[in-house]
Amino acid sequence: MRRLPRTPRALGLAAALAVTAMAGSAAPQPASRSSRAPQSAEDSGKAPAEATAGATPLRGSLGVSVGERLLSSSDPAARLRGIERLGEIGTEEAVSALLAALEQHGAPGARDPRTRLAAVRALAPHAQRDSVRQLLSRELSESAPARGAASPLGEVLRGTAALALARTGERRALGVLVNAIVQGGAAGEAAARAVKAHPPASLQLLLGSRKRLEPALVRFLGDLGDLRAIAALRPMLEGGDRAAQVPAARALARLGDEAALAKARAWLRKPEPGLFEPTAEILVYLGAPEAPDAVAALLGSELGRLEGLRLAELAPAERLVPALARALPLLPDDARPRAVAAIGRAGGAEAARQLRRLSNERPELGTAAAFALAMMPGAEARAAVAELFDGPRAAKDADLRRLGLRAGVVRGLVLRDAPEPLEERLLAALAAPKGSSDRAVGVFGAVALGLRDAVDVVGACSPSSCDRAAVHAAARGALVRGERSLAALAPLFVALAAPGGDGAAPGGGDAAPDAAAISAGVALLAEPGGAALATSRLAALAEAGGPLSPLAARALAARDDEVVRGRIERLLEGSDPVVRAHVALGLGSDPMPDSVSLLARAYRFEDDPAVRRAIIRGLSRRTEVQRRRVLVAARDLDPDDGVRALARAALSGVDARSLDLPRSALATGVVWVAIVPNDRSASASAASRPARLVRPDGLAVPVVADPDGVLLVPAVPPGASAVLLAPVAPPGDAGS
Repeated sequence: MRRLPRTPRALGLAAALAVTAMAGSAAPQPASRSSRAPQSAEDSGKAPAEATAGATPLRGSLGVSVGERLLSSSDPAARLRGIERLGEIGTEEAVSALLAALEQHGAPGARDPRTRLAAVRALAPHAQRDSVRQLLSRELSESAPARGAASPLGEVLRGTAALALARTGERRALGVLVNAIVQGGAAGEAAARAVKAHPPASLQLLLGSRKRLEPALVRFLGDLGDLRAIAALRPMLEGGDRAAQVPAARALARLGDEAALAKARAWLRKPEPGLFEPTAEILVYLGAPEAPDAVAALLGSELGRLEGLRLAELAPAERLVPALARALPLLPDDARPRAVAAIGRAGGAEAARQLRRLSNERPELGTAAAFALAMMPGAEARAAVAELFDGPRAAKDADLRRLGLRAGVVRGLVLRDAPEPLEERLLAALAAPKGSSDRAVGVFGAVALGLRDAVDVVGACSPSSCDRAAVHAAARGALVRGERSLAALAPLFVALAAPGGDGAAPGGGDAAPDAAAISAGVALLAEPGGAALATSRLAALAEAGGPLSPLAARALAARDDEVVRGRIERLLEGSDPVVRAHVALGLGSDPMPDSVSLLARAYRFEDDPAVRRAIIRGLSRRTEVQRRRVLVAARDLDPDDGVRALARAALSGVDARSLDLPRSALATGVVWVAIVPNDRSASASAASRPARLVRPDGLAVPVVADPDGVLLVPAVPPGASAVLLAPVAPPGDAGS
């Protein structure tokens, strides 16, 4: 049998190995359903001349040399690929090449925040190297014009560099962070957050060889909560250096160490003007019996009044109620509602009396006072709320009566301690004329407390007979009753929001639903897929920018296909961070597998932490392997604590459903807003005003105020919410 020559076979095998090596070295690219043009010579790692000259050496087509050529490109996308390639190679040669390119003056993209953020992420695993640590230090501390910190990505860039340094746990890296904390500013804040996220193994790594601790570092040690700092702080109380004693005593008090108590009591016996505030703060943090009197003294002083209010909020006490009441008219306008709330948290009979007086005599503080009464435990507060809606003045003052009814409903929802006559008065308010504020209050209270069903109260709704005020109130009340009650509003929402339907605003076009459709849009909370509304209509609502846009965008992303992909991508890159976040949430349930690539790309340079949290929530529901790289980067280097926690949970195998937004059982708060026009001539603009309430968990709820401009939104998780009013009230409510 004749044997074939061996040379051609060997050449063929070598060629196959070369092709395999080249394919394996390329960074994986996200899948795309659209056709892609042939790769350029630069993208494939070949110079134009080499691309036409035939075969090139293997080293010229792979590794560091390719990354260097990509970094010198004028194409930003190519430069980013070069950074990622060199970072993935991770050899000393690759890291040196990346550093050299970044330090080269006039290099393409050297000042581009995206380029530098990608470089910081790529270099983070090598932060123990002197040259890398120096670059990270510059990114943390250099001024805005020099390194693009004025960009929205500036905060992300600083925070990422700080975390990269803190993760090393190395003395020199921690020294960089401590110096930034001492200097203060944005870099100091980023450094402090990073050290809190990665506390050092030894506190001496933070303190170094310092013989004297700077006040900023002392304050940070108190905030850090590390009890090992007590040994370093106690000696600072000795001697006569007041500049060292005061911050040390405050830091020790925050750490719960009573060594500061004797010093504070000594200052209390011989008061000095500059010691009033630190003395009161130390006494409050240590729970000393002298604390209320010290805070009351601050409330009575012109210079310390705001600090006294802060401490009164921190440590409520019945003894503070008279001092808060006296300080109330002397505080700035924007601080007065805080003082009213502090009176409510202090509690007791005197607090109830003061709040009842404010509700009756100070209309500008009436909402704050009624809300404080609603949230204050005790029989005195319950009786005060009952008097607001059932007392002698309530029969003559409709505004006061509605104020009391709302306070009673809030009390029933939050404390389960509603006044006894509340149910009877709410049902009586249901009989008020349609479209009136009285009936709106009755509808909201009856639905929220489970006395009436939302759909039954609303009844038939058409342009000629729809009681829009009742729709607004019932929809907000249904938030308390859970997903089943919200889902029951879906048919009404579809009918009102459909193009040309009952809720289409006259002359407003398909994308301009009236207020009734906006209110009924709460059904999308229970129907994240958009219920039976047409996809084209969902897209129009998502792009319209109104209160319905976020939930419509979430539903549209969950219906991703070839037709709507372009619109989803535009929404994901839009200027509204709330809409971007909801698109990310919807992509978590997207049936198209390549949606994980959309989420991965969106995360890379997203500057809003709420949007990044939503992206991680979306990725937590995906199963594709591409998600892991983003989750690891978020877990290790994202400056936001919430993002890192969500990424850790997703990577640890926690069920994605447990990372979903909180259920109504956990959302027991109530937001109470009174819309007051700046100009009395524009008072009509507050009536039935649509708004978007963004809950602390990032979910946007479309709501519409009552005819008297009051907005009560229940079932809100703990934390800070944001309310954005629509520019003007939409047409369709003028006769309601």
